[in-house]
Amino acid sequence: MSYRIIDEEWLFVKGDVYYSTITRKQDELTGVEVVQLTDNSGDTYHPYFTKTLIDCENSYVLVASNRSGSMQLYTLKFDDGQMVQITDQEGVIPFSSVLDAWHHIVYYFADRTLMRVRLDNLETEELMEIPRGFQPSDLSVDNSGKYLAFSYVEHMELCTDSGSTYSTHREKHFRRPRSVVIRFDIDRKTPYVVWGEGQYISHVNISPVDPNIIVFCHEGPWLQVQRMWTARLDHDKVYPLVDQKVNLERIGHEFFTASGRVGAQYSSRERIGDEFLLHGDIFINVDGSNEKRYYYPYTRPSHVQMNYGETMGVGDRAHIREVMKDSGNYMSLLKYDGDSIEVGLLCAHGTSWRSQMSHPHPLFTRDDRHILFSSDEGGKSNVYMARADWDKTLKSDKRLM
Repeated sequence: MSYRIIDEEWLFVKGDVYYSTITRKQDELTGVEVVQLTDNSGDTYHPYFTKTLIDCENSYVLVASNRSGSMQLYTLKFDDGQMVQITDQEGVIPFSSVLDAWHHIVYYFADRTLMRVRLDNLETEELMEIPRGFQPSDLSVDNSGKYLAFSYVEHMELCTDSGSTYSTHREKHFRRPRSVVIRFDIDRKTPYVVWGEGQYISHVNISPVDPNIIVFCHEGPWLQVQRMWTARLDHDKVYPLVDQKVNLERIGHEFFTASGRVGAQYSSRERIGDEFLLHGDIFINVDGSNEKRYYYPYTRPSHVQMNYGETMGVGDRAHIREVMKDSGNYMSLLKYDGDSIEVGLLCAHGTSWRSQMSHPHPLFTRDDRHILFSSDEGGKSNVYMARADWDKTLKSDKRLM
């Protein structure tokens, strides 16, 4: 482990190696094994769950941690808890980071500068800088490792920032900040402007299999925006992938499946003022074909992600009974069949939901055998791994037919 002394303070640096104490337990309700991969040395969590975070050999995951005193990026190995610090600079934005899983390169923003760090030698390079007065959004990378996609959004002074996760979304939506979507050619180090408008644009994802396809969202109250949009660079076309009935339907948490289909969460109601009673997941090809909707017996979980084999889903709420006030404490496994979803409660995550880094944001490991998630149960955010064992889940007492 290396360090520098600045003004009599210890400053841990890039290349430092830590070993977390791995602990294992069985979930009290299901008996599923849950492994805590990090050990309360600061807050540690994985970046946004719709991004590439696990290497192609399924040996480590990209995480962020403030264990050194400031929020930096690390790799975390599954087998022994080894954490290697891969950044040591000011202004690292954890949720904007992404892993090129095949070339072992991490891309991230430090303030307004797009950076990359090679994991074999930890060499860092500046790639571009976004304009002053704008803030970068989340990064994504295609499977070839040749293209990145992201947005940058006009910075605004807001009156509704209470410190909570979503306190500013509504105000930003009505303020209509200028936003630009970028596809970045990594080899040529050149940005291409895909789209721009006076809307709060985020959740930018490039297709894993076709870098001409980018999905992004208009951020804001889900029921008041045409949320999900698709850009085709080869056709220079931007269009809504699913035509949403504003105020009657809401769509969000968009993601690409491994094969390049688009998934999203969905709710609907009959009339304005009614409760949203019909909940489901949508999967659709990027050209709008082969749309399939699956419906939940009760309310939907949050932050759904699909496994690499595209046979099962995961979410970070598990509503398996009609009256279930603590459904937000549990992880769910999801089976898609016919027009409905079978929900199984996998294990407790027990998070507080207080901040983005406490959100579980579950994702499958590349072998589809485990679920990774974050939780601040116990006070500090940590990274956990649970066995994706459908047979041990507690099944919902109802299924829509």
